[in-house]
Amino acid sequence: MAHLTVLVCLALVLVAGSSGCTRRHYRLDADREVAEIINEKSFDPRWALPPNFSIAMDPRSRYYEPYDQDCPPMPPDDPASHQYMHYVGGHKGWPYWHRFGERWTLENDRWRALLGRYVELTEDGKVILNVDSALRLARIHSPSYQSQLETLYLSALDVSTERFRLSTQFFGTNANTYTHTGRLRGLGTERNNLQTDSTFTVRRRFATAGELLVGFANSFVWQFTGTDTDNTTSILNFSLVQPLLRAAGQDIALEQLTIVERALLGNLRAFERYRQGFYTQVVIGEAGVSGPTRRGGFLGGTGLTGFTGQGAGGLGGVGEVTGFGRGGFGGGGGGGGGGGVTGFAGGGAGAVGGFLGLLQQLQQIRNTQDTLNLQLRTLGLLEANLEAGVIDLTQVDQFRQNIETERANLLQAQIALENAIEVYLIGTLGLPPDLPVELDDEMIRQFQFIDPRNTAIQGEIADLQTAVGDLGAEPPLEPMRQAIGKLPAIIERVADEFRTVDSDMRRMRERIEIRKQQMTGAEQQLLDRDVQQLEDALQELRQRYAMLESGPRQMLEQLTEQNRREIGTRLVTWIGDFYRLVQELSLVQARARLESVVIEPIELSYDQALRIALIHRPDIMNARASLVDTWRLISFNADALQAGLNVTFSGDVRTDRDNIFSFHGKQGTLRAQLQFDAPFTRLLERNNYRQALIDYQRDRRQFIQTIDSVHQSLRQTLRQLRQLRTNLEIQRRAVAIAIRRVDLTREDLSRPVPPPQPGQPATQLGPTAALNLLTALSDLRSTQNNFMSVWLNYYAQRMRLIRDLGIMKLDEEGRWIDEPIDPALLEHLEEIPIPPPIPSQWLKELGLPGERDDELPPEHEAPPYEPPVPTSVRTAAGDSAAPADAPAHRSSADEAAAHTTPQRQVVPAIAITDEVEPEPVRNPDGGHSSARRHPALSGRRIR
Repeated sequence: MAHLTVLVCLALVLVAGSSGCTRRHYRLDADREVAEIINEKSFDPRWALPPNFSIAMDPRSRYYEPYDQDCPPMPPDDPASHQYMHYVGGHKGWPYWHRFGERWTLENDRWRALLGRYVELTEDGKVILNVDSALRLARIHSPSYQSQLETLYLSALDVSTERFRLSTQFFGTNANTYTHTGRLRGLGTERNNLQTDSTFTVRRRFATAGELLVGFANSFVWQFTGTDTDNTTSILNFSLVQPLLRAAGQDIALEQLTIVERALLGNLRAFERYRQGFYTQVVIGEAGVSGPTRRGGFLGGTGLTGFTGQGAGGLGGVGEVTGFGRGGFGGGGGGGGGGGVTGFAGGGAGAVGGFLGLLQQLQQIRNTQDTLNLQLRTLGLLEANLEAGVIDLTQVDQFRQNIETERANLLQAQIALENAIEVYLIGTLGLPPDLPVELDDEMIRQFQFIDPRNTAIQGEIADLQTAVGDLGAEPPLEPMRQAIGKLPAIIERVADEFRTVDSDMRRMRERIEIRKQQMTGAEQQLLDRDVQQLEDALQELRQRYAMLESGPRQMLEQLTEQNRREIGTRLVTWIGDFYRLVQELSLVQARARLESVVIEPIELSYDQALRIALIHRPDIMNARASLVDTWRLISFNADALQAGLNVTFSGDVRTDRDNIFSFHGKQGTLRAQLQFDAPFTRLLERNNYRQALIDYQRDRRQFIQTIDSVHQSLRQTLRQLRQLRTNLEIQRRAVAIAIRRVDLTREDLSRPVPPPQPGQPATQLGPTAALNLLTALSDLRSTQNNFMSVWLNYYAQRMRLIRDLGIMKLDEEGRWIDEPIDPALLEHLEEIPIPPPIPSQWLKELGLPGERDDELPPEHEAPPYEPPVPTSVRTAAGDSAAPADAPAHRSSADEAAAHTTPQRQVVPAIAITDEVEPEPVRNPDGGHSSARRHPALSGRRIR
């Protein structure tokens, strides 16, 4: 019975110990540690994340997991494949696959019901889509945004793994063995033994590459035969291994941790830049940036467990491991719209993407609709002229044909907008295409040059004009009275339109003062003249309105059965005059709104833009750090070329009695070992080292080209901004001309034709009268679209410039804080170190030629290399410090080289000045390089 009790107790202990902590405990423990690590790296406000970093999905997201994350139910499976989970290869499968239940939908089924809590909805449940709501929806629902957070999380896990490798680690094991030996096997004695072996181990790796291992082992043996004896034995051992040459020193022991720590810092910067690109993606449809990239797990582990220093699989694969900032720097654009009769207008800037692109398409549809409505109203006039014989059928049919074409184009544009909205919902916001949305057009209302209310008034007047014309030459009294009775309400609405135009004129005067700041004196005088003409035209319209205002009341008072024909004629004339008044008022309003559109000017030179970007862009910071990582791997791979010399101390002590802690020195041993590995075979190590040298030179060239690419991209953006700024004024004049052409051609068609002389045909309108109006209307629509496209592209390019300068500020919700460029950004300059060349002594020690030794004949041997005095790096704040990426130590190989060669080169910094005289840069072997200027800073002095 005692034996059974001991066995049961041991079994219970083993079961309790094997269960460990729960899944949830480990998940939350990882979350806590990651949050601490990321908070530790968030020491700079330029890339700091809020405390308590988390990758938990927002409960409002359609991708939120409402079930237990650690024990999720089984998702829907393919029926044909599912059978193999329960019966496979003639064997019954595991019966507990369904222990957590099953789910029938993959997305959060409550996300639609929660929309109204964080975005505004219309009365019929549509999402009102604007920049803020689109950004909010994208942050909550976008899979891309969540993936970037998770990549950042995994990068922090890599840091956790590498820190663990250098921390004190504890291990414990237990093995219980019950042995029964029969009589015959036991030499006439039956034996029953129970043995339990326990070990406890402590391991510690040091920053010097040494490793200490301390262990305690104990064995209990119970003999359940005869007198039931028991005995115990314990052993305490240790081992300390310290390399002295190969694989020794902090540069080797800390390299894995250094890589992941720097990678996490780089990923925090990359995530901040991704947030900026995420905003531009939502607003203008162009991200132009890359996000965090995980650097660990080469051989499947969480951290750099595959660290070998060889090829593309380990840290020798420089491009794969340390390649921050290797992506491109991009931008984009698109085309405009139009159809029907082709006019003379052109020169637009194309389409933008994102939410602004949707608004652009919406306004183009409105412009097409306005043009179509005006054509339909004009068609009645043309048909009346056709009946009167003053215009030929060909022109009227051409007008009719263009109307049908315009209708088809309008339908196509509407379908295209619906398709674009669905693509935007899926690709950018992470939402399904059937989500009903309504575009908030506040950003493009300034491009609605003609108030929709004015257009509606014109439509009512045109309908009334048609109705009065249908009354005939002898109009009935009562219909005449009803028609005249509708006019006071229309007159009052036109009075409201005058007040709206007054407001537009005041806003125009305010905006003009902003525009004048960027104009020459002659341009200001020309603008003042145009404004004065516009004010005179508005005053003349007021006078005409005052004369026409009392007309309906007088006609209604004078209307009798006897004079209804005369009053009918007066009514037709009055409606025509009032219709033209409203049309001309709309054109004055269009001009006022046109002149009110302004842009935020950018006054920045090419050099200033480059300086700002070099200081503030996170990807350039990462590219610089990445290059130093590549440079550091030269020393890492060079270390493997040395001889191996390890010192080992080990020993153990045992117990001398039946007591687990009765250790005695007489039962101990102590060993000391000096192990030497001669460097006879180092071919693989040599190849790895040579690869590291080549990889560094490649990355060094690529870094220089990266700066060139940034410089060229900024120059291109600044040039495009200047071009768009000038083109905006060109298109503004084009719209003004188109407005005047529409006014003149419409007036030609509306001008009364003199009655024909007896026996003579009616006086014909010009043979191109209708075509002239169609062309003018087409150009008005095109110039409006072009003007809007130029403004939107300028806005998008300005946003890209702020992002590519690295100075885009975002609030906590990820919204752009649109502020002018701070002049203080140009007060301090940062001097960027040139990537250091490889000291020739490193190559000569390997028996390899120097970088120029294989190029120069013996008689042209270069003089001994004299490195420049180490310089400090001037930061953006103007202070001086040691180079941020300078190594904190030197390996033993470096120390040996220091006795035979000068100190490693600390590269002089680049300062951008206005001097153009180049100063030669010395090669590592002495002599002067033919590349006198930094490629990215051509035309400026390098000092």
